[in-house]
Amino acid sequence: MSLSKKFFLISISIFSYFLFVLMDSIAKYLSEYINTSQIVWGRYFFHMVLMVIIYFFMSKKINLTKNFSIQITRSLCLVSTTFMTYLAVKYNDLINFYIIFFSTPLFVSIFSYFFLKEKLSKFSILLIILSFITIIFALQPNKSFLTIYIFLPLFTSIFFALYQLFTKIVSKDKEPFVALFYSGILGTIIFSFIVFFNWQPINNINVWLILFFLGLIGYLSHFIFAYVLQSLDLSFITNFQYSQLVWASLINVYFFNDPINSSKIIGIILIILFGILFIQNQVKNQNLLIK
Repeated sequence: MSLSKKFFLISISIFSYFLFVLMDSIAKYLSEYINTSQIVWGRYFFHMVLMVIIYFFMSKKINLTKNFSIQITRSLCLVSTTFMTYLAVKYNDLINFYIIFFSTPLFVSIFSYFFLKEKLSKFSILLIILSFITIIFALQPNKSFLTIYIFLPLFTSIFFALYQLFTKIVSKDKEPFVALFYSGILGTIIFSFIVFFNWQPINNINVWLILFFLGLIGYLSHFIFAYVLQSLDLSFITNFQYSQLVWASLINVYFFNDPINSSKIIGIILIILFGILFIQNQVKNQNLLIK
């Protein structure tokens, strides 16, 4: 792979991570006007509408039956991640959500250890422990802070870790559109059924426009993510996932007016440091095993 192409893939992967944060920020904003299930419905319904329009302009034939069970499982993980995320950002500060959410790479490795039999070095285990301690330090939990809602980001990270593992498997098919197809269809069907029983009228045209935009960036961000994984390893791309902490911090301050104290700043820096060290150590150990 040429250096210019690799630079391009890295750039658009960082852009996709920015879009993920933007989606969560929009969901947090919309939660003041409509319920969470409607937000998730809009995200997947307009995702599906865009997908159908694009499909009619595609000349390439798409095989929707390949890895069917994995595609369904992967899509269910993503839909669960979306619902948990939008529920979590409704009740938590955006930056608090992302601080906890960045246990995701650690869960990816833990799942890989138990289910894929990949090895964890002593140094990697130490970094996992340090990362969790840093998350607690950054959050500065107290009695009022420890509610059931603070566990939602943790569940989100678990579902997203599973989603990333399955995304890497299906990315070998070189069909990012297929992965988006199942996510859009499943998300739309599941949440169309849910909102049918608790629909609240949406009379504000701006809310509809924002929901459409949410579906647009949802489609675009996950298409880019699946596209990049066709050429670059998930372990390499995860290095740039930590840019989300920066985007979330900026949005949290300038759009939601939530200040960031010194413990959060120190925590964010340490989480990024431990995370990158963890990923690089895991990649190094895997290369040694291959040799």
